[in-house]
Amino acid sequence: MSTTSNLIMLAAFAGAAAVGMALLKTRFAAPTSGRRDAQFKAKPLLTPNELEFLGRLESAVPEYRFCPQVAMGALIDPAVSRKDGKAYFRLRGMFAQKIVDFVMQDRKTGAVVAIIELDDRTHDDQRDAKRDSMLSSAGYRIVRWTSKAKPDLMTIRSRLLPSAPVPNEVSIK
Repeated sequence: MSTTSNLIMLAAFAGAAAVGMALLKTRFAAPTSGRRDAQFKAKPLLTPNELEFLGRLESAVPEYRFCPQVAMGALIDPAVSRKDGKAYFRLRGMFAQKIVDFVMQDRKTGAVVAIIELDDRTHDDQRDAKRDSMLSSAGYRIVRWTSKAKPDLMTIRSRLLPSAPVPNEVSIK
């Protein structure tokens, strides 16, 4: 091939690459506010029911921190080496997309004291048992309440801290 042919082919390739990059840029560009073709939208972190229950937890046990909507991947890891990739990722896949409702955390040490689930109509007993089994095997205590019969502040406190005294800040409604 001649030098001219090589230059023409190089120019054609560069032009095609530029057109391809421009198309990719427009396809994956972040949507601007108000555009009709936006691919994502914000959603509330908590439902009104969960938000109300978070307030109950915080009022009942103010000396602890409550973290809502925590990914199970932040709480547990497979008990096999990452070197055994197949086994590791098979186990990780069992919980990678799952979220717990609330984590009760010691404010000073950061230690997880309990995993709290507020079961509504979307919860399934068999799936919940599998999740509880994974979390329990990692040493976590799981506390479940039904959404329809949410406990009062004293019940929450006595279940989460069976031997703790009731501080003055707890207001019982």
